[in-house]
Amino acid sequence: MSRIGAHVFIWTSGSLDEKLKSFSRAKEIGFDGVEVSIEDTSIGFEQVKRARKELERVGLECTCGTGLGKSENLIDEDEAVRERGKQHLRRAIGICSDLGSHILSGVLYGAFQMSKGRERTQKEWDLAVTLLREAAEFAEDKGVTLCIESVNRYETYFLNTAEDALRLVRHIGKDNVKVHFDTYHMNIEEKEFYAPIVNSRGYLGHVHISENDRGIPGTGHVNWDQVFRALSEIDYKGWLVIEGFYGYIKELAIAASIWRKLAKDPEDFAVQGLKFVREKAKEYGL
Repeated sequence: MSRIGAHVFIWTSGSLDEKLKSFSRAKEIGFDGVEVSIEDTSIGFEQVKRARKELERVGLECTCGTGLGKSENLIDEDEAVRERGKQHLRRAIGICSDLGSHILSGVLYGAFQMSKGRERTQKEWDLAVTLLREAAEFAEDKGVTLCIESVNRYETYFLNTAEDALRLVRHIGKDNVKVHFDTYHMNIEEKEFYAPIVNSRGYLGHVHISENDRGIPGTGHVNWDQVFRALSEIDYKGWLVIEGFYGYIKELAIAASIWRKLAKDPEDFAVQGLKFVREKAKEYGL
């Protein structure tokens, strides 16, 4: 049975100490776990230990995500920038493992909102394959699987479609590297939801459940029946993490270009979202 998680961005974009304050509420609402975004990889072990202790106290599992800044772009032409990206990933993998998570997902290949005004090059592709393979070898020793997310054309020029993500994962060729699909991005870039998911059989490691406007799942026009039917057909056993940016957290609203309120408050988003996903998962035997 798939487990349903809540991204901590539902409640806060703050420090790890701020994020751990949301764990108990996620548990009370009925989530199986939380997804913790690792932005600051310089945090001390004591912060990580406090978060791990709180996860254990409330009885939640954890997945993790991370992203790279422009000065850490893994496919940059500048070797020093690439090196910073490599070190960021290694630190994020370590934090992920220390939190007890076996999943590190996200845009692991380049910076957020990365555009060159052109298509990707073969050199950039080769850099991504080589450096993510190195990261995967490090992650393997930590018991962590890297899940690589394809995102829409407005956030990167490098990896937009499920087909490209699947090809990259196959080229990397490590058992602990999988694809990460986000239904918000798929709604922009894919012709449909069913075929890309079914074609990822054996390679799909992580799923973000997000509505077409990033609001409450089930209130927009994402074809959820295609999504859940495909997940059921490939016997998906991974996490279904509800992610959304609904306009109340200023930093996230700006980053996601959300200029209106998409839920009454975090509770409304989390409760309604979980109810919808639980019902759909049950309907399709997930």
